[in-house]
Amino acid sequence: MGRYFNHFRMLGLVVMWLAVVPGILSAADEAPLPPEVVSGAEHLLSLAGPGNQEAFQPERIAGLMEFVTGSKKHGVLFTAEFGNGFSSSYNEVDVRTRLTDLLQYAFNPAIPWFATSPSSLRSSQWKQTEKPWTNLPRLWDLLGKADTPVVIRGLEAVENTPDISSGGYYRYDLHRTLIVFNSGTRRTVISISKQADVSDVGRKGYIVGNDEDWNYFYSGEPGLNVTGLGWVKSYMYDSAGISVYTEADQDPLLVRAASFKWLRAGWSSINMVQNDHIYQGMMRFARAFKEIMESPHLPSVKAFESDCRTIAGFSDSALREQMTSYRQLLARRAEKLDGGVRRHLPEAFHSEGYWQGLKREEMESILVLETLKRYLGKSPADGRALTFLPGPHHARAANASAVTAPDGRYARSHECPGRRPDRPARERSARLPSPPPHNWP
Repeated sequence: MGRYFNHFRMLGLVVMWLAVVPGILSAADEAPLPPEVVSGAEHLLSLAGPGNQEAFQPERIAGLMEFVTGSKKHGVLFTAEFGNGFSSSYNEVDVRTRLTDLLQYAFNPAIPWFATSPSSLRSSQWKQTEKPWTNLPRLWDLLGKADTPVVIRGLEAVENTPDISSGGYYRYDLHRTLIVFNSGTRRTVISISKQADVSDVGRKGYIVGNDEDWNYFYSGEPGLNVTGLGWVKSYMYDSAGISVYTEADQDPLLVRAASFKWLRAGWSSINMVQNDHIYQGMMRFARAFKEIMESPHLPSVKAFESDCRTIAGFSDSALREQMTSYRQLLARRAEKLDGGVRRHLPEAFHSEGYWQGLKREEMESILVLETLKRYLGKSPADGRALTFLPGPHHARAANASAVTAPDGRYARSHECPGRRPDRPARERSARLPSPPPHNWP
């Protein structure tokens, strides 16, 4: 009897999930990827993961590259069924920038990779580089420098942002392979990833306001942020991805960024992901990536590298002091929404234990994101004093344009969003904000 009860209970949960997480495209809009594209994808995926030392053969992905660079019918959701239970999708976006510039922001060892994927990744960390490489190289320095493809393999830890549909976010490791080569006349970089193991249990995340503002809260509490499914223990069981960044034939200022994605995720070993859910997430990434890379307010690479080094150099106490300011800032953003803080932020937000329990990586990722948002003009005036330098001596070493507050504590590394850091900023001191308002305990 118990077995039948559990069967119908699980069936009810699946029905509830499909009801609250509707698809965005009908099945009639789906089309399989051409066989030559699937074959090329299989070859690329065979290059990632432990023991996968097979040589990259560019001729085996000729069909895939032709598909990526060619025109396609609008509104079609392309899928690649491998017969292993994965849901899948494909997406592409044209970004008006040089490939060299794109790599300096998106694949820079000195800039966290999540910085150009703020709607998709909370954090990312390159953990290991396989031989013969000792460290992750600067990919832009490898463009067009070798007659044969350059292949780099390693391991990366990532944590994603709250899912738009369920609010769930997950942490997991990825085996990643990077390839730099010439596809005909096009300089090209391919990034291949394979999930190393089942993710940590999914936790409840919250999108505070419009998703395009990149304001998120990570509760740390297991479950999904969906009525009736808050208790569910969900996982990303397996995933794989291929991202292609290739120059336009006649336009060196245009890069096509194309992505293939496979995913199995859900609970009780059931894949709850639909193809169009993946497509929606890929569109989410593409919008943010294009906005950042094409922004006229994007800081110089050197300035943003300096900002990231400064943040990484903060002491634990300095980071926690910054979280006091950020907590106040996030509350102000939520208070402007319909229903205010109590509707848009959970109990964990009001807990001192939550903020004291944040890890360095989590605090640093907040400051990196807020720094980028300030440059792009996505942070209101009351959020511009968030990022401070640790003091006069460190300030001079980290950034000559920084100023020190009169009390000797912290000062802003850059004065205003949109100002290129190589232009001298108007000196103005900055003090830490006052204690949090009364709506916190």
